[in-house]
Amino acid sequence: MKPRLLTIFCAMLIALAGFFSHLLHAADRTATTATLANQRVAEPAVADMHSRVYQTAVQYVQSQTQGYPGKVNVDIQPLDSRVRIAACDMMEGFTVPGSRLWGKTHIGVRCLQAETKLWTLYVQADVQVWAEYAVTAVPVSQGALLSPNDVVLQSGDLSKLPAGIITDLSMLEGKQAALNMPLGTVLRPELLKSRPVIMQGQTVQLNSRGEGFVVSADGTALQTANAGQVVDVKVSSGQVIKGVALSSGKVDVRY
Repeated sequence: MKPRLLTIFCAMLIALAGFFSHLLHAADRTATTATLANQRVAEPAVADMHSRVYQTAVQYVQSQTQGYPGKVNVDIQPLDSRVRIAACDMMEGFTVPGSRLWGKTHIGVRCLQAETKLWTLYVQADVQVWAEYAVTAVPVSQGALLSPNDVVLQSGDLSKLPAGIITDLSMLEGKQAALNMPLGTVLRPELLKSRPVIMQGQTVQLNSRGEGFVVSADGTALQTANAGQVVDVKVSSGQVIKGVALSSGKVDVRY
């Protein structure tokens, strides 16, 4: 091949290579643009699903804690933004059997209706219960009957305290210390015991009540009893009558 023809042929090959290279780059740019566009469409949808999961969990906790004392605060940890979940038309919150919506816990959210696959996931939550609870205002000795001056109410997160603490001062009526309690002791039922209102052998007033009448008589208690307990009382005729011990020390009998 003559040198001039060879030069022209090489120039044509270089031009064709540049043309095809331009086409390939254009195709890549188109594909990249399409991918970014799809991502921009998908990201709002993912964010919306994450928001719905969060709201479902919050609403579930609120509905299940309506009977809790004081004020309930719910802190739910959002899902990782990288978590992808399929679109769901209907979802519900739940808890694992045996678990409690109290303190650090997990709340389940499951999809009940969707065009694609159903799913279940769990979110971390901290359920705080802010209320007043009873503590000793002074040191209380074992066996001492609690008085209003012995107890104060203070506010705090009950979920961070021992279970079963006393939040209603009426629960302390007629109670005495089961052991020595220093100042600031958080009161729980196991730290208290009921004080007997009737002692065995004590003379008590027996009030027999019926429709439209009340008959009172004296008798001898055959057992020691706390308020609300059933006690046997022997009257002067020798008859033994069962009644309920009252905080006043009297015995109530109803017909």
